[in-house]
Amino acid sequence: MSGASEASQAGADADGLPGFSYRLPDTPVATAAVDIGHVNVQVELFLAGELDITTTRARRMPAETGALRACTLKALRSMCRGLMVTGLGSYTPMIASAAGNRFDQTGYQFRAPNTMAFGGGCAIGFAQSCDCGTVTVAGDVSYSLDVTAMPHNGRMPDDADQGKQNAWFLRYEEELASIGMLVLAGVPIAPGRLVERDRA
Repeated sequence: MSGASEASQAGADADGLPGFSYRLPDTPVATAAVDIGHVNVQVELFLAGELDITTTRARRMPAETGALRACTLKALRSMCRGLMVTGLGSYTPMIASAAGNRFDQTGYQFRAPNTMAFGGGCAIGFAQSCDCGTVTVAGDVSYSLDVTAMPHNGRMPDDADQGKQNAWFLRYEEELASIGMLVLAGVPIAPGRLVERDRA
């Protein structure tokens, strides 16, 4: 067995296949923007933490690390598809995920000049089939849903820099509530953040 083959087996799981980890980026994983009258709204979803990825080989399929890596990246991309936000303008906006990821809000914080960040924990756990077999993605990470409301004239209210959370809600509650449901678009996955276990 070559040195490269021996190294690729170092992070292998019980099925003899490589296991992977993916450290989430500091940049948004999904975004959306909408214009509502005199206010432009930008919504960004951030996830922080590390995901654990395991693979189960399809019958008679060779354990090729390159093919498994491609399947894993495909599964990671699906993580941020079908993300929908409702309740914008309220103190507890809800995030629904087609992948079944669960978002539990623990609080919110005003960020000058005009952003409200809703944060909490996100339990990620789903499996996706591919030509190589089944890819399972799991992890308990934190999230921040950043909602920025920017007036078209670009002029911030006098109290914007005071960090007054209630003023932000009172000012934009009706406009944000009028959005109803907002679908977020996933941001492309950074392949370089996916590494084999024990090879980080």
